[in-house]
Amino acid sequence: MPKQVNGFLALDGTFFEDEPECQRYEAERDIALLCDTHEINYDNFMATLNAWHNPIGRYYDADDKCKIHQVGRAVKFENPLDRDTEGSGSFPSVEGDYANPPSGDKDAPGFLEQSFGRYK
Repeated sequence: MPKQVNGFLALDGTFFEDEPECQRYEAERDIALLCDTHEINYDNFMATLNAWHNPIGRYYDADDKCKIHQVGRAVKFENPLDRDTEGSGSFPSVEGDYANPPSGDKDAPGFLEQSFGRYK
């Protein structure tokens, strides 16, 4: 039997009673897609983002009061695999980045690629 409801549908059809909950869900899906695209562990990224929320919030608040804003500015990323392509959406290369780090395990995954709770 059909039932009348009031609420909000996310783009994937997930139902929410509150609009802010739906908006947060959509933003989380966008972040998950970006993490997947850039091969970043989503759980670690979100844990880092949540742990750093106070300094990040202060940065955004301070930037909002500046004449020239750093937050939200357009940044063109360079694809490190194809130096001739601009704006490819990959992370920028770093001047002086080492092909093989001088110490440590060169095959060890980066912090955002590791899974918490996994120890060897």
